[in-house]
Amino acid sequence: MPVKRVQLNVSDGDHVTVGDVIQCSSNTIYPPVSYYWQQYVNESWQQLQQQDDDNDDNEDSGGSMLRLSTVGVHVMRCVAYNVIRSSRYNATSDNVTLYVVEPGKCFR
Repeated sequence: MPVKRVQLNVSDGDHVTVGDVIQCSSNTIYPPVSYYWQQYVNESWQQLQQQDDDNDDNEDSGGSMLRLSTVGVHVMRCVAYNVIRSSRYNATSDNVTLYVVEPGKCFR
């Protein structure tokens, strides 16, 4: 089944802390789905270096996890894709703005 939908376990405007894990999942797990994360920086989407927190078990877990490691305001999204009969199918999550703080701190 082609990837058609990607969902995140966070919402736009969420306040989270460094070390928290965000997750995305898609409408299908077979054929195997691959994921990558993007962050909006300098007016363009930049792919994050593979920082998955699940040791490359993306295909088995039905999703992808990313551990937040930097304080600040981050605009993020997740992209899922799979290949069926030489055709690549992509789906992109909604963009979310996350306010990431140190544990025990408040965002100002």
